[in-house]
Amino acid sequence: MDVFKEQNVTRVHDSTDTTKKILITITAVLAAAGIFLLTLGSMFMMIGIAAAGGVLFGGYYLVTGTYVEYEYIITNGEIDFDKIIAQRSRKRLCTVKLATATEFGIADDSANTDNADTYVVATANDPELTDYYLRVKHKSLGDTVVYFTPSEEIVELIKPFLPRNMRK
Repeated sequence: MDVFKEQNVTRVHDSTDTTKKILITITAVLAAAGIFLLTLGSMFMMIGIAAAGGVLFGGYYLVTGTYVEYEYIITNGEIDFDKIIAQRSRKRLCTVKLATATEFGIADDSANTDNADTYVVATANDPELTDYYLRVKHKSLGDTVVYFTPSEEIVELIKPFLPRNMRK
């Protein structure tokens, strides 16, 4: 039987994201006002208005870039991790074959996630949700640890594809 399931997880904003948004907004508004005031009354006023508009749009683009979602897609023993930024761009973080997994479990202090070649973080950053980790031997990334926040349904779909000694 074929298995296909996807889950979207929205990353929760923390104080760092809020600080970035505030600083970007203040900088964009001040820069746009400065450009507009410098060109006010000169023959370059239309260029100044266009440049100020461009600066404001750039600030908007950067602020909306802090809205991040992660998508997990399970397809017959493989799981894809994608990062979606502001619903305008998608980046494949990695594709993992679950049969190559060496460890899988809840990401807490007792998790053995040290000394990996690559770390992929695709979590919701929400303390109310449970984060999991998956350690695999990836063909191009080497020893890879993936942190993610799957639903219970996704966890149950992952388990049958793990090596036999890990199915607990």
